[in-house]
Amino acid sequence: MKRWKMLACALMACALTLSLVACGGGDTAKTPADSSGDAAQSGDAAATGEKIVWKLAHTCADTTAVNDAALLLSERLSEATDGNFVIEVYPNSQLGGNREALEGMQFGTIEMSIPNVGMLGGYSTSVSALELPYLIEDVSNFDVADKVLNTDIMTPIKDELAEAGFLWMGSWYQGSRHLTTTKTPVHTPADMKGLKIRTMESELHMAHFNALGANAVPMAFSEVFTALQQGAIDGQENPYLNIYTQGMHEVQGYVIETAHIFDVIPLLVSKTAYESLSAEYQQALTEVCEGMVMDEWEMVDAQNKECKQKIIDAGKTEIIELTVEERMAFREAAQPVYDEYAPKIGSDFVQSLIDAQQ
Repeated sequence: MKRWKMLACALMACALTLSLVACGGGDTAKTPADSSGDAAQSGDAAATGEKIVWKLAHTCADTTAVNDAALLLSERLSEATDGNFVIEVYPNSQLGGNREALEGMQFGTIEMSIPNVGMLGGYSTSVSALELPYLIEDVSNFDVADKVLNTDIMTPIKDELAEAGFLWMGSWYQGSRHLTTTKTPVHTPADMKGLKIRTMESELHMAHFNALGANAVPMAFSEVFTALQQGAIDGQENPYLNIYTQGMHEVQGYVIETAHIFDVIPLLVSKTAYESLSAEYQQALTEVCEGMVMDEWEMVDAQNKECKQKIIDAGKTEIIELTVEERMAFREAAQPVYDEYAPKIGSDFVQSLIDAQQ
C-alpha cells in the first residue's frame, strides 16, 4: 500500500510540474523570430488590437540623452496607438554593435537602430557628405543645421539607404565634435602641426586632420583614454559628453571648440518592417519620429552643455572657444578634403548642402 501511495504522489508531482511549465510558456517573452513574425502580420494587428513589439538597438550608454530620447520615442508611439505599438529600447550594444544592429535589421530580428553615419558608407555614397569637416558653417544654434538635415535636400541619402532596406526616419545627433589636446593650446591650423590626433577609423576624419598638418591616428574608442594618459597620442576629438564620461578631461589640458562635425546619428527603420505595418501605424510611426528630431537635438545639447560645465568645474582643463574667424580658418585649411572627396560623394550634392545654409 505504501508503494502505491508513493507512486500516486510521484504522478501527481509530474502532473503539477507539467501544468506549471505550460502556464509559464504563455507569458514567455518573444524571441527575435517571434517579434519579426508580429511585424510581418502587423497590418492585421491594427484591426485586431494585437500588440506589435519592435526592437530598437543602439550603442550609446543608457545614461545618455540619446537613450532618453529613444525611450521618449517609444512612450509617444505607445500613447499614439493606445499601447498597441511598443518599441523596446536596447542601449549599451546589448544586441551587438552598429554593424550587428544593421545586419539584424536586414535579417528581420531588429526593426530600428541609431548608427553612426560612418557605418553607412557601404550602403550609400551620399551619406559620407555628413562627415565632411565644417559642413555646418554656423553651429551657434540649430537653425542652419535644420535647413540641411531636415529638408528634402537629404533625399539622395534617403533614397540610397532605402534601396539597401533602411528608412531614414530622423536626423538625430550626439553633439558637435571638438578637439582636445594634452599640452598644446590650439587657435590656428598652424598650431596643429605634428600633433598625433586620434580619430575614428574613418577615411574622411583622418584626411581632415592630416590636412591641418596633424598626424591622424585611427584607434578604437576603448583605447583612447590610456593612449592619452601614456602620451602615445597628443589629442583626440569627441563631443563633450564622451570627453567627460570617459574622463578624458582628467588627462587633457585643453578642449578646443572646433565643432568640426555636427555628429549625425540617423534614426533608421527596417523598410521591410515598416511596409508590413498598416497605413494607420505607418502614419503614427512617421509622425512620432518626425516630431522627435528637434526634441532629441535639444536633449543632447543640454547634456553636452552640462558635461562642459562639469569639465570647467573640475578645473583641470582650459576651454578654448574659437571665434567665428578662427573656426573658419580651420574650414579653409580643410578645403583639400572637399577637393578630394566631394567628386567621389557627388559634387552637386555637396554643393546643395552648402548652398542650403545661405
